[in-house]
Amino acid sequence: MKKIKTVIAVIEPGQMRQPALMRALSISQYYKRQSGRRAPRIIALMSVYDFSKDISSVLSSAEEQKISNDLLHKKRAWLEAYLQVNAMGYEVETRVLWSKNAGKSITQTAKEEAADLIIKTADEHGFFDGVFFTPLDWQLLSSSAVPVYIAKDQVWAPTGIIAVAIAVPQEDDAMGRMLNMRMLREAQELSRLTRCRIHLINAIIPVISPAAMDLPGFTPQLLSEENIRESCRRVLSFASRHGIEPEECHIREGHPDEVIPAICHELRPTALFIGTSARRGLAMALLGNICQRVTDELDCDVAVVTPKSVMRKLPTAD
Repeated sequence: MKKIKTVIAVIEPGQMRQPALMRALSISQYYKRQSGRRAPRIIALMSVYDFSKDISSVLSSAEEQKISNDLLHKKRAWLEAYLQVNAMGYEVETRVLWSKNAGKSITQTAKEEAADLIIKTADEHGFFDGVFFTPLDWQLLSSSAVPVYIAKDQVWAPTGIIAVAIAVPQEDDAMGRMLNMRMLREAQELSRLTRCRIHLINAIIPVISPAAMDLPGFTPQLLSEENIRESCRRVLSFASRHGIEPEECHIREGHPDEVIPAICHELRPTALFIGTSARRGLAMALLGNICQRVTDELDCDVAVVTPKSVMRKLPTAD
């Protein structure tokens, strides 16, 4: 499994609470407690931009540059002062970038710094203290080449369980198998750090074959039972190969955006790992819907294995 060497914590400008940074510091604490293991490098990254200048044609280029430089200076000073108080004695590097496209600047920095993880705070709206996904969330989910960890605004207290929502790919679905392995490998490192056990979640999507409907004696129940048996067999086989006990596998029929939150509500995991190998379309939208619903309904963080991260070389043991 891969050691986390570099973490990017996305800073929310002007906010006194920075859950993404706190989660990065907590991960460093766990590394520090283990003898012989170096804590990961933490980069606190803030992307800033003044959109008002886009609608103003009065200022000259020099004046616009001065405004940009002044704002960058203020944000750097604020971030450095914030870290002096809240970094808990850890060395945290800072990056304050002027960028109209925050998602692009974050993913580009992650690439340049060879980051292993991007941590971002879950955005809450004001009406019912729920969670909604911003354009930045969607940009990171679709374009980041490393997993994106969505942190809730709460004290991080490992519960003993790390959940991984796996799919049951077809025999010829190499990408699906790679996705399952990638999620498991990423979860294993966090599991080992926090002394949590990994539990697998699988949602069996109801399927009715048009061809089967014409067979004598066919009933939807028979097809459902066969689908469940086959899914259980393959999930348990995957679990057995990776040292996960049958009682740590949770398999239920239903749609993922309903099954995964329901099982997580029962397990109350420290974090849920989910992902998709799809880069766009309905599958990508479903991933975002599950992320948003789980993050909204439950207390756990959500670690998203993104489409591009699936294609990276699988991590190996140190």
